[in-house]
Amino acid sequence: MTRTPAPLRWFVIWLLACAGCQSAFATQPITLQANTETAIRLQPGNLELLFDAASDGVPESIAARWAAGDFSPASALNLGLRSRGVWARLVIDNTLEQPTAIVLSHNYAPTDLVEVRHPRPDGSWYQQRRGDLHLAGSRESPRTPSFLLQLPARSTTPVYIFVETESNLNFDMSVYAPNAYNRIEQSLTLIYGALFGAVLVSAFYLVLSAVMVHSGLAIILGGYLAVYAAYVSFLMGFAHYAMPDALILWTNQLHMLSLALLMHLGARFYRGFLDLKHKAPKADKAVALLQWLALGLALLHQMPPMLALVLSLAVIVIGPICTTCLALYLWQQGVKQAGIFTLGWVLAPIAAVLSTLRVNGLLPNADWLIHLPAISLLMTLACFSYAVLRRFSLERDLVFIDPLTGLLNRRGLDAQAADEFERRERFGTPLTLLVLDIDHFKVVNDTHGHDVGDKILCALGDCLTRVSRELDLIARLGGEEFAILCVQTDLREATVLAERLRLAVSALEVAGQRFTISMGVAPVRDNDSSIWDTLVRADDLMYQAKHEGRNKVVAAGQAA
Repeated sequence: MTRTPAPLRWFVIWLLACAGCQSAFATQPITLQANTETAIRLQPGNLELLFDAASDGVPESIAARWAAGDFSPASALNLGLRSRGVWARLVIDNTLEQPTAIVLSHNYAPTDLVEVRHPRPDGSWYQQRRGDLHLAGSRESPRTPSFLLQLPARSTTPVYIFVETESNLNFDMSVYAPNAYNRIEQSLTLIYGALFGAVLVSAFYLVLSAVMVHSGLAIILGGYLAVYAAYVSFLMGFAHYAMPDALILWTNQLHMLSLALLMHLGARFYRGFLDLKHKAPKADKAVALLQWLALGLALLHQMPPMLALVLSLAVIVIGPICTTCLALYLWQQGVKQAGIFTLGWVLAPIAAVLSTLRVNGLLPNADWLIHLPAISLLMTLACFSYAVLRRFSLERDLVFIDPLTGLLNRRGLDAQAADEFERRERFGTPLTLLVLDIDHFKVVNDTHGHDVGDKILCALGDCLTRVSRELDLIARLGGEEFAILCVQTDLREATVLAERLRLAVSALEVAGQRFTISMGVAPVRDNDSSIWDTLVRADDLMYQAKHEGRNKVVAAGQAA
């Protein structure tokens, strides 16, 4: 091998040094000062990038590429989606008089590979790898790719960083003092641990409630929240703490699967909660298509780039925006359950759109953007859980309430009357039952239609509520038959109330129609086990009133 003449070798070294100086002047080093306890976040001006990663990866070769001027100053830290890895160069100045340990940490968790290299004083190279595909042990590895670097006193250390990933390729990194890094990580672990715990407890409660009330909707919501928590745990790097080591290599696939299931279950819950099948059938079909397309996100990295882009836009951006507009429309149209639900739903599309823009390099990796999915999860948990539990409450009330008049139905009367019967047995307070029926109601329906009949029933319910006392239990037993359980009322007082009700009803005029009622009044006896024992007698008295000419009150003591 022919040796290069010494003068020529020095000349080449001088040229490389000049090129190195020119490159160094293009960027600003990270300078460590005494008592640096806060994070120093990298800026574009701190880095130089090598986009052509065709190098053999040998540290000396990478350093030579920088010396040859192949690196260029970074204009942004977020490089979006790239098919190949990128090298970066960072300079750290330790101005202290003693060796200093620092932590160089990547701020974004889902990264396949982050490799850090820097020269040691003895001429060897420090080399270490981190990332989803290079975790030494799932529980011992840090949440994000992080590296402990030992810097000599009064030194200037070039650090070469290689990042490669199938997701968002970025150099959003920070330099910490070890104690500061540990404090921040512990705080984040506590906060996110509390969040995941709240989500899992809520999901368990919803599933338990679903089993009790036979609601598939609550099971879907419980699954949605659990998958949402899993997605955030992958996003923030907490997932590998609970994953078996054998699954670590599948982190990216599991992350995308959690996103696919999140969008799928979200669309399914959306359709069921807003009852789109009945309220907006055409929209229901469109959201159903979106629901099944969402499962394709699990295979996003295996798709051709154009198809992956179209699917991402449809499922993560266009679909959520359209469903949000639809939810707002239904809310405006008076769909009761759309209100609080919409507030929770609107956060997920905002987080999805902004995260998609960030992953594609159109937005920086700001802290609020990185933590936005967790904030959205917390708000969604609160809004959706409240909406579902409120719906459970309304559905439970509907079991006991007549939907037309708003009065108790037979089941509601039975449930509340049982309490009054128990109170009567304990304290000896009197109870009296009124049963009434609209006279010639069938003729009204046949002549004027059921719309007029429904108006008459509602008007009668309002009149009974207005004239009776708050203590009394008023129910529609079915059709045109009503009942009033008069609490703490004997037969004489109840008969007076019945006559007052008869006169008030006869004065009503609904849709140009007047109508009357016939009533039977019967006291509750000691041997009556339930209200239905009393109802039989009151019903007989009511039919006696009809046979005696209608528009009349017949009490137990007046019966022939």
